Amino acid sequence: MCGFCSSHRSYAGAASLSLVLAFRDAFARHSWVAPVVLAVVALVFDALNRLIPYGVIRTGPVDEVSHLATAALGLLVLDCFVDLPRRTWVAALVASVAIDLDHIPSYLWAGPEASRPVTHSMASVVVVLLAAWLIPRYRAVLVGVAIGLVLHFARDITEGVPGVRVLWPLRQDSWTGNRIEFIAIVLALLAVRLTWTALGRTSRRAPVGVGASRP
Repeated sequence: MCGFCSSHRSYAGAASLSLVLAFRDAFARHSWVAPVVLAVVALVFDALNRLIPYGVIRTGPVDEVSHLATAALGLLVLDCFVDLPRRTWVAALVASVAIDLDHIPSYLWAGPEASRPVTHSMASVVVVLLAAWLIPRYRAVLVGVAIGLVLHFARDITEGVPGVRVLWPLRQDSWTGNRIEFIAIVLALLAVRLTWTALGRTSRRAPVGVGASRP
């Protein structure tokens, strides 16, 4: 059953990833279309995820589409300020959904989760960034993974209970939010991207040498 669920998530994630990358290539630097579409997708699928009775197969693909759209919108905002390579984009989008694979052990052996796995914490981001610093060859990919994780955790927090143990292992309490906060985040990201596009300032982005050697 979990294998069936994973295949559903993988299919939905692959299809959505292709769609998002198409938006990025066609619209990201010159149009308001991509951010608006991504914001709508993120909000609609988030609402559906909250309305549908919870079930891994029922809500899993819906949840991941919202995660992917939210991450893509966040990347479009980041794209306003820094010029990240394509492999960083791809790694961020993949990580924004792939991190939920850490739920599989609980689905298989532990039953319903009282809290999200500890890999849903900033500790994971720190480990990935440390690896990026230590392994220059894969720095672009690892930086993308870190970005994707942060964007994923941000949405998870707004889903309410069980929240995210952001500061694990320093603290065991979970950060929780609500749907209104998620809507506010999406609208804020959309506003930044549309404002930047309207001002025509995308050509002024700073290049980021994520492939530079470790000091």
